[in-house]
Amino acid sequence: MNTIQQNKTKQQNTMRAAIKNMKGSRLEDTNKNTVPEHEMYIGSRYQNKSDKHRELYVEKLLEAFRTLSNEAPEVFDSIAPEMLQRSIWSWRGADPLLSKKFNNWILSDYQWTPFKDILPSEHRTLPLADVPRLDPNKLEAAHGAFVQSLSDRFYGDPHRWDASTRDQFIILGVLASAHGHGVRQGKIIHSLGLGMSEAGVRGSNTVRAAKIALTRLAKPLGLRLFAPASGHGGERIHAFNEPQLAEIVHRFVQHHDARMLLPATMMSSSPSV
Repeated sequence: MNTIQQNKTKQQNTMRAAIKNMKGSRLEDTNKNTVPEHEMYIGSRYQNKSDKHRELYVEKLLEAFRTLSNEAPEVFDSIAPEMLQRSIWSWRGADPLLSKKFNNWILSDYQWTPFKDILPSEHRTLPLADVPRLDPNKLEAAHGAFVQSLSDRFYGDPHRWDASTRDQFIILGVLASAHGHGVRQGKIIHSLGLGMSEAGVRGSNTVRAAKIALTRLAKPLGLRLFAPASGHGGERIHAFNEPQLAEIVHRFVQHHDARMLLPATMMSSSPSV
């Protein structure tokens, strides 16, 4: 028994010594630095880069894309067009003219037209249109409540909205900018940045889903938001049910931070009411 107990004690002492000897080792230093290094990386990832740092970062990204295009051309072919389209959308918002140029470039124009040649020569400015702000005290109770509902729906940073919220805002803005007149479905779909297939099923379903969601927002207040649509495909006509409500929504949209999502042609003054 004494021999067995001595062996156990010796074994325990050996393990304690091994653990003690690991202190200050390279392995322990690596474990200690893992979290701080990770935190440092995450922190620098979201910090504002200096011009020199940004230049290096962009250079390395371009190098990474070049490597990917060489090593996995099929993968690169499948994701590059979408990456470009999303970048243009984030930069310019809903710009139908640029969207059309981009689609033509992706299809065939890339063979003879440099990509920079399809980009606007000047940055688009988004000044507030000369549209009076809404005065809640001058609105009917139902209209005031609807504007409040819109404020609750379209809240926060527009860049963080999901796709359905962005679609609803754009469709609302496009129809409101017509001040009660009808708008072709093809124009609405093009304003959503869904490409050249104006009469496609995807675009039609997007418009229908957005209108249903907005209608549900207005219905409890006793408001009929949209008039019945007429026509088919890209020529189908959508409009507000009342010009007065369209004007109220137009003024709401024009003074909202997300107005940058609308095509530049809709950043215009409204008629006096």
